[in-house]
Amino acid sequence: MTYHRLTNSNIKVELSTLGARLCSLHVDGLDVIMGGGSDEKILAGDWTAGAVCGRHAGRISFSKFELDGNTHHLAKTSGEHQLHGGPDNFALRHWHAEEIESGVRFTIVSPDGDQGFPGELKATATYQLNGTTLSLDLAATTSKPTIVNLTNHAYWNLMSGRSAFEHEAQILGDKMLPLNALLLPSGELHDVANTKWDFRTPRLIAEDYDNCWMLNGKRGEMKHGLMLRDPKSGRRMDVFTTEAGMQFYTAFHWNESFPGKSGPLQQYQAIAIEPQNFPDACNHRNFPSAVLRPGESYRNQMQWAFS
Repeated sequence: MTYHRLTNSNIKVELSTLGARLCSLHVDGLDVIMGGGSDEKILAGDWTAGAVCGRHAGRISFSKFELDGNTHHLAKTSGEHQLHGGPDNFALRHWHAEEIESGVRFTIVSPDGDQGFPGELKATATYQLNGTTLSLDLAATTSKPTIVNLTNHAYWNLMSGRSAFEHEAQILGDKMLPLNALLLPSGELHDVANTKWDFRTPRLIAEDYDNCWMLNGKRGEMKHGLMLRDPKSGRRMDVFTTEAGMQFYTAFHWNESFPGKSGPLQQYQAIAIEPQNFPDACNHRNFPSAVLRPGESYRNQMQWAFS
């Protein structure tokens, strides 16, 4: 693992070439990123923690999609489905790193046919630290029509490792994506009003979630998507994104077998907050398009602001 560090008087960030990964972020002296640490712990535990997931974050149902009349079969990672880009995905590869002003730019090239995806994909992940805000600009181009959905998969805890359920959260979306019996998006969009998924007003998380919200505002424009707060210390993180959705997952699968930076990772100990396009968008025509064509540029810009 090769580390790159960004620091100022407010925040200290540690990044790794393995998965263009956000390994740690210290604010007020507290590391608010949870996960492995060393390569060995990351690969033995939750390899998604802090990484840029791709080529396609989230699940793709039955590991296939149709594009321009052709069916593409993908490498499987979750039963019959693909999760986060396949068994040899971007989170498990070392990216090339280049230090830039106030940041680091990571680059990766994915060959045509990689994990079943068409086209050579060139992707960059550019982190920059300015004041109390860390930003990430994800971009990609392709040599053939393909699909792409990149995000950062950091797990957050603003309260010294106590249960994620004790955080307050606000998600600025009027609709969410319900799941079917296979835990895949049904293709519907449901209003959150009068449901457990209504976080339009800040409130305690209190229970387990693994869902995607449709954010209010236009895709491609930066907007406030989520707020996370420790009600005891007042420590707060606001997440902004140009993408259409916000995946919110309370680490249900973590257990004593997952090594962490300071001991085993505990169930419900952190929250994965993933600004991205909708999971399985390539198989639902009513979802925002995941298609990228030659001559176009994919972008997903996000910001984490601390106060």
